[in-house]
Amino acid sequence: MAELRRPSVRPFSAKMPARFKSAVRQAGYKTRYYDMRLKGKHPLRLLGTPKDPWLGSVAGGAHILARRFFCAGQVLRNPAHENGEWTPAQIWSIDNLSDQWRDYLHSFAWLRDLNRAVDRLSARKRAMELVSGWLDIYENWDEYAWRSDLAGRRIVNWLAYAPLILDTDDLVYRSRVLNSLARQARHLMHESSDFPPGPDRLLAISGLIQGGLFIPHGEDWLKRGLALLKRELSEEVYPDGGVSSRNPEDVLRLLKDLIMLRSACRGMGHQVPEELVAGIARLAGLLRMLCHGDGRLALFNGASEGSGDDIRKTLEAAGQGDDLQLDAVQAGFRRLEKAGTSIIVDSGPPALPDISRNCHAGTLSFEMSSHAQRMIVNCGSGAFYPREDGVDLFTISRITAAHSTLVLNNRNSSEILDNGLIGAGPTVVSSRRLEERGDVLLESCHNGYEDRFGRKHWRLLYLNREGDDIRGEDILEVTSNRVETMPFDIRFHLHPDVAASVLENRNKVKLRLPNDEVWMFVSRGAEMSLEDSLYLGAPGRMQRSRQIVLSAMAGEEDSVVKWAIKRIIDA
Repeated sequence: MAELRRPSVRPFSAKMPARFKSAVRQAGYKTRYYDMRLKGKHPLRLLGTPKDPWLGSVAGGAHILARRFFCAGQVLRNPAHENGEWTPAQIWSIDNLSDQWRDYLHSFAWLRDLNRAVDRLSARKRAMELVSGWLDIYENWDEYAWRSDLAGRRIVNWLAYAPLILDTDDLVYRSRVLNSLARQARHLMHESSDFPPGPDRLLAISGLIQGGLFIPHGEDWLKRGLALLKRELSEEVYPDGGVSSRNPEDVLRLLKDLIMLRSACRGMGHQVPEELVAGIARLAGLLRMLCHGDGRLALFNGASEGSGDDIRKTLEAAGQGDDLQLDAVQAGFRRLEKAGTSIIVDSGPPALPDISRNCHAGTLSFEMSSHAQRMIVNCGSGAFYPREDGVDLFTISRITAAHSTLVLNNRNSSEILDNGLIGAGPTVVSSRRLEERGDVLLESCHNGYEDRFGRKHWRLLYLNREGDDIRGEDILEVTSNRVETMPFDIRFHLHPDVAASVLENRNKVKLRLPNDEVWMFVSRGAEMSLEDSLYLGAPGRMQRSRQIVLSAMAGEEDSVVKWAIKRIIDA
């Protein structure tokens, strides 16, 4: 069986050298000497601007004009103002936002939405107010705002939307913006040997390259950035298209960024590196694999569904054909696909601790769709939802019980630490695909519960060639001589569009889809119940849904629960 391994969590003492190095480096950034190093030739203009081929949200642009912010369907309002309006000073000085909101704001990704505003004059005025307000506070190095991935994304967005933020007769303001672009690019140049691991590294490299392409006197930045890109792409984008964060939305975001970088190189007359072309192809293959029949993303490790049109345009821009990839072993995903029925499985351990802040404890969870209709899902991500009345939907959405998988003793298969990172959890996840006469069987296993409870979780998934018969088997294998009896649940979260009803003394659940297609869920070896659930997959919509729960007790012997989902009425 193919195996993916995650190292055990290192003790704090093992991280001390890296933490000490980082602390020394950041202390140096705060000095007047480093501020002097960021000085250089002052650009008077840009050599050009990169083209952003993806349209923003008109609704998002309207909210920004109304002095609010909009992302992932959520509106960020100022609680201190009657109409929720933010002044530039307020939005850039607030310190109690989630990491996701802060990253979105400081990356200036919202310029894409503001660019869609109908009132162009007001849009330019609002954009320049916000850029000026940011410069008032963060013109010099700041530990958070100048983080390398944010600086890279900000450089790209400022360059792409230069007509929005630089179309003014205010020469002092223009000079501040151009000078800041150059200073941020110089900072990336100095930081380039210590860019963080994961997709963020490539975002920082992209910013360095595009700074070198479009900002005068940036030849050294371009040379350094291209050298890093060629070296790091093979490490950060796996042969099967996987990225270390294991988040499908990161695959989409990174693919967009690399497509934009490819276009920028061509537009400025530079040869596109072969490594960039190959990286785009790998990411596009995995992105297509991680989409359901509705053309939107599966909900693993912090991803939301996203926009089907956006994903389709991205795949078209990648230009890699329509072949469907079924196995991404290094990425930690498997796909079973027959006659319009799709099953996508998380067959990998969580991301490494340092890049796991959005990762979920959902190992061996799966999602299922019939053509364009989702049926079995995970709950999605609560990243942009407000923390109100003591309810933290972001953390709740990350727990194992928010995923369609097995939960032992009401504990997460991976530990979610107080700092938001993923701690101890599965260190080995194995999987194997078997096919015979058109039928397919996937065997997978993780050891996330072994150290604590002396048991491994095995999951077997079978799909027939007609795509109308899914059979599953969840096994708790006893691996210790001393184990305690404890409860476990196997959860199957249903999409809000699926109508579920219990039949025949709670032994069966009928699932009716909006197109009148009907499936039957049956099980053996556990008590079945139908409970409430919550779906956060569609941006901006918190939807009530249902979940099928199979409950039993794990004893001294292996525990086995069998279940099946069969289509009984076609659409």
